[in-house]
Amino acid sequence: MRRVRFGDEMTVNILSSRRVIAPFGVDGGEPGAVGRNRIFRADGRVEELAGNSQAEVGPDDVFEISTPGGGGYGTPVRK
Repeated sequence: MRRVRFGDEMTVNILSSRRVIAPFGVDGGEPGAVGRNRIFRADGRVEELAGNSQAEVGPDDVFEISTPGGGGYGTPVRK
């Protein structure tokens, strides 16, 4: 996860994937987790962004990028 806090008004762009469809597993491995893009606004609002988005941000807004987890390999061991 990465977080960026802004000091000025600006336009941000994100080009990312695996926000809807999880990374696949191989040889019976389970899929990984999807990623997320969010903006935490200075006034307390939270905005979810799509994988490829553009948004206006202001002072003290925080842009959070959660990268997706990789898919598993092989049949999972159950305990």
